[in-house]
Amino acid sequence: MVVFGVDRLCWLLAQAEPAKEMPPTTRAVAMMALLGIALLGMLLVVIILLGGHWVRRQGSHRRGPVVPPDMILKKDSPPAEPSTETKLPEGGHSTGETAITDNTRNS
Repeated sequence: MVVFGVDRLCWLLAQAEPAKEMPPTTRAVAMMALLGIALLGMLLVVIILLGGHWVRRQGSHRRGPVVPPDMILKKDSPPAEPSTETKLPEGGHSTGETAITDNTRNS
């Protein structure tokens, strides 16, 4: 395998023939293709921005409740006296433990 040094590579590039200019028709086709790619890219950006605006507008609407109000079950009112879980131990001092008064997550 032949490994070229940077000096040798630069020398080879300097000795290369300069590129010939493209014919006017080929140049026009290439420029129109580049213009088409640029316009397509800008169109995609505009579509993404407008789509994001539309999605934000759709998400901001608040809809009414799914369950009719006459079907919502009312919660029982809390008892007048605290339950045994919330009473302080004898002596009236808290033990530092938290009392759970509403255990609706586990039922």
